[in-house]
Amino acid sequence: IPVICIPIDDRREGGMYTFLAQLTAYLRRHGIQYTRDLDDEYDILFVNSFAVPFEAVLAAKRANPELKVVQRLDGSARDYGRFGDADDRQAQVNLLADLTVFQSRYARFSVKEKHRIISQDGPIIYNPVDVDLFIPRGRSPGQRRPRVVNVAFSTNRKKGSWLIDSLARAHPDIDFVLCGRFEGVESLPNVNLTGVLDRETLAGVLRSCDVFLSLTENDSCPNVVLEALASGLPLVYRPSGGVPELVGECGVEMEPATFRRALEEVMSRQRELSEAARTRAVERFHPEIILGRYLEAIKSAA
Repeated sequence: IPVICIPIDDRREGGMYTFLAQLTAYLRRHGIQYTRDLDDEYDILFVNSFAVPFEAVLAAKRANPELKVVQRLDGSARDYGRFGDADDRQAQVNLLADLTVFQSRYARFSVKEKHRIISQDGPIIYNPVDVDLFIPRGRSPGQRRPRVVNVAFSTNRKKGSWLIDSLARAHPDIDFVLCGRFEGVESLPNVNLTGVLDRETLAGVLRSCDVFLSLTENDSCPNVVLEALASGLPLVYRPSGGVPELVGECGVEMEPATFRRALEEVMSRQRELSEAARTRAVERFHPEIILGRYLEAIKSAA
């Protein structure tokens, strides 16, 4: 089994940090050696999009011509609202990659066809979700007011959190639980801003709610959607990016004008959809399944 270098520090945030925390935990569970130090000896350099600079990857390849580079792509940065030269940087790194892994079909489409950032192809491997932490328990029986939860670690407009004000005002009989970073959300009786939560507390909040509201646009594989599924939450979601791939039959599409109708449909089938959501998470996105695929891809690159 090759030694893997993952030169990206841990952070208690979402996105790639959630993924990398699960990947390194998987490697430890299976006794697979890895390092975070680019100056160590290793066989595989694992990089994420543009998080490791081209110059650092090039220097590593020059120091070890046998080194193989595996790049995991989130999709086009400008497609999901990030400004600057991020796409140029991930395109440069991809020139040095021996294997490219895409988070979803949409991620592949966004960088190869929609924005034509890279030319390499490779496997599609979704993100894993911690099905032992995110579990469907603790929902209050006989609850009268639906509890709809939204999670956002970024205030990027493409996350859609700016839509919540109008939804909350239009539906005062529904409680909106907001976890993470939200700017400019009005203080309303039916809006509960929890702030940024640690993962254990977030898991508890999710399983206390009834429905997950996904408002993101062009997001390739949002971890919070997977965490909602694992928590047994059906989704009401905008059909954008990779979200429809993740949700499957475990939710109902909507736009803001059809939110009420979509929510009522989900609530009328809440138990059935909840069971389907949990089953989907366990059968399709379990860490042992997903990260096993990553390990096989890494071995193939080696």
